[in-house]
Amino acid sequence: MAQPLRRSAQAPAPAKTSRLAPAPPPSDAVNGMESAHLLLKRFEQLVEGGTFTKDAPRRPYVFYGTQHLSMSQVIEDNLWKFKLSGMSRDVLDHMKTNHDAEALVEMTQSELAGKFGVSQSKVSRAITQLSHHNFTWKERRGVYRLHPLYAYRWGSDKQRRLVRSLGKTLLAHEIVIPTVRNEATR
Repeated sequence: MAQPLRRSAQAPAPAKTSRLAPAPPPSDAVNGMESAHLLLKRFEQLVEGGTFTKDAPRRPYVFYGTQHLSMSQVIEDNLWKFKLSGMSRDVLDHMKTNHDAEALVEMTQSELAGKFGVSQSKVSRAITQLSHHNFTWKERRGVYRLHPLYAYRWGSDKQRRLVRSLGKTLLAHEIVIPTVRNEATR
């Protein structure tokens, strides 16, 4: 007689319940780390059939205004309207890729001149043009701040934190996209 291909399912053996030592009272997260008590609670949920993730809770995507575009995307799409010189564009691209978490760029005009192989006065004119359009402004000698609405994606944690901390400063450094008149209608 042939053996059956499948065996009938047996009820699983009852799980041994072992308790961990009592956790300390709940406390807030310290330096971005959750407390041992909260971690223990999450492990207990995992045992009961839940899932475990180290990612932060997801927030729903929110559209601000009628357009479903970020401010940085709108500025990027209309960058041609600012009529930036080639050197200004090079400096802006360098700043966008080399800023820190506070949107600060540590550089001197002479360092940039050496990097791009141009005179310091040409770099100075480029930074003046960028400052005129409020893409950047000087914080102190050798340190410039890149506008956070241009530097970061709209709604990112870095951008929100910077906008909150720079509140009144940003009002003085608003990026206004120039209007371009059509030459044929003049």
